[in-house]
Amino acid sequence: VDHRHNYSMYWYWIYLARGKAAAVALTAATTATHNTSSLWGYIPLLPQIMLLGFSSLGIAPYDLSFALFCQTFAFVTFNKVITAQYFTWYLCLLPLCSNRIKWNSKRMLISFAVLVVSIVAWLLSAFSLEMLGWRSHRQVWIASLFFFMANVNLLRSILGGYRA
Repeated sequence: VDHRHNYSMYWYWIYLARGKAAAVALTAATTATHNTSSLWGYIPLLPQIMLLGFSSLGIAPYDLSFALFCQTFAFVTFNKVITAQYFTWYLCLLPLCSNRIKWNSKRMLISFAVLVVSIVAWLLSAFSLEMLGWRSHRQVWIASLFFFMANVNLLRSILGGYRA
């Protein structure tokens, strides 16, 4: 799993786990410790499974294109790796359902503004880490958490602005 150029809130956890895995390999730890730690890798799948179930059972029977958009948006948002090209996965589905979403509400505009601020915060902190060489791993992680919350908030706004 790539921990660099990753918008995901899990990137710092993956980054730290790689360092721990290297240390464990050097000290020849037992297989039981490795198996227990690898189970933690499945925890991020739980919210994805719940959201997939909700959108499959609650939205898809009424509006398949909107359900596909919501499923893809949630999958990308909750994924362990998110790079810039992942956004095209749900953006290409947006024209199929955009006419049924109220885009000009105050809540939606605030959600988009928060998303833009979170993207700028992430890009600035990632720039300081990647280009300037500053030790700003935690700042990038905090920006990733902010980006995640902004995406969840936007999904809530989209669901709230949906008109059948």
